[in-house]
Amino acid sequence: MAQLSDDCFAGGGPLMRAGEALERLLAGLVPVVGTERVPLAAALDRILAEPVVAAIDVPGRDNAAVDGYAVYYDDLDPAGETRLPVRGRAAAGHPLAGRQRRGEAVRVFTGALMPLGVDGPGPDTVMMQEDCRREGDIVVIRPGIRRGANRRLAGEDVKAGSTIPVSYTNHRAHETL
Repeated sequence: MAQLSDDCFAGGGPLMRAGEALERLLAGLVPVVGTERVPLAAALDRILAEPVVAAIDVPGRDNAAVDGYAVYYDDLDPAGETRLPVRGRAAAGHPLAGRQRRGEAVRVFTGALMPLGVDGPGPDTVMMQEDCRREGDIVVIRPGIRRGANRRLAGEDVKAGSTIPVSYTNHRAHETL
């Protein structure tokens, strides 16, 4: 068998016994003996000392999980295509101006707040744009979607008042609420 010149396992000397390695490792550790409060902006890459209780729902309101069309599920034909007029658009940070009526679709983009309804709850389903066809101001929707599809519910990730189980873990950017 050929000898490698840069063998990563060739230590150049005798191996250390496991007990001695553990002693050396433990000798280099410094225990954490206290905690401190820091502003949220300074918490990145810090270790949380206790669980966090959510003050708000995340997300705060129902929103679109995909680009597509907000519709009322009951307006859809389960056996064939459905044709609905498109009445407005909503994008993240730019909600629909007004309220959505039954029998209409609203163009929505990922993260957009779900439109409010005129005569009760708003639409409950988002059709992915890939499952639709536009014909001018009409959207043609294929059958086969389930009620509530592609809609993120308020509090789906975190409910207000719930404990966020992140204590004793490294606090990362995507966990900063």
